[in-house]
Amino acid sequence: MAAPPRNRIGELLVKARVIDELQLRSALARHDQWGGRLSRVITDMGIAKEETVINAIAQGTGTQRLHLGNIPKDPGALAKVDVSLAEQKGIFPVSLKDNGKTLVLAMSDPTDLNTVDQVAARARARVVVVVASDREIETAILRHYRGQEPAMSSRYTGESERQDSQTTSPGDEDEFKVVDMSGNTVVKRVADVAPSMAAEPVSSGVSSSAGDLLDEILAGGSAPAGLSPEEMQRLDTVRVNQEKSSKILRALLELLLEKGALSQKELASRMRS
Repeated sequence: MAAPPRNRIGELLVKARVIDELQLRSALARHDQWGGRLSRVITDMGIAKEETVINAIAQGTGTQRLHLGNIPKDPGALAKVDVSLAEQKGIFPVSLKDNGKTLVLAMSDPTDLNTVDQVAARARARVVVVVASDREIETAILRHYRGQEPAMSSRYTGESERQDSQTTSPGDEDEFKVVDMSGNTVVKRVADVAPSMAAEPVSSGVSSSAGDLLDEILAGGSAPAGLSPEEMQRLDTVRVNQEKSSKILRALLELLLEKGALSQKELASRMRS
């Protein structure tokens, strides 16, 4: 088997023992399929925590780690980088220094020298790179370019923004927004979710035998011979819907645990029952 293509960020994280070689190969396979930045792929897959990854990147590249939660808006810096380029490359212009001769640029991948050179040429300024997480950069772009506040839980907004949330009123602490795969808002408050944990599951319209068969297929088995193309298509549709539901359920459980509406002990007990 041919060796997978190397990636500087991946090698750095393996060297820092944040991930191992097997996890790197898995993340690279997902990266080759869906694209994006490898650091984001690794955190989205749950292989390592975002802050651990970003700190390791900062230390391994000798680049300053900067939290973007409380940075002031710098119109001069924003004018140096078009918002479309910022969104495409996952970068954020933090500030201008030296009378506009130096641009401080936040990136999650400071090894992306092509992007650094591109920004330097467009901004006609020397670029000094600092490291920030992809989610912090996305939030900063929305806030400072678009004038919007992202609707997401505090675990996606960086450590400094989590500290900011402690200054909100008690009623605001239970506010969040969960969106399904179609972009529709599912729930807005923890209180709307917690009572439903004890409720009976809603029927999906699939017979128990079909559900058992689907579980077998998802567990690595294969569909028995003799199924018609229509039956195989229905099973495939159910499989896709189950995977979507699993992602939504996982997000809800993480939010409940984070907000303290459900403890890990209670969750484990209910899953065993």
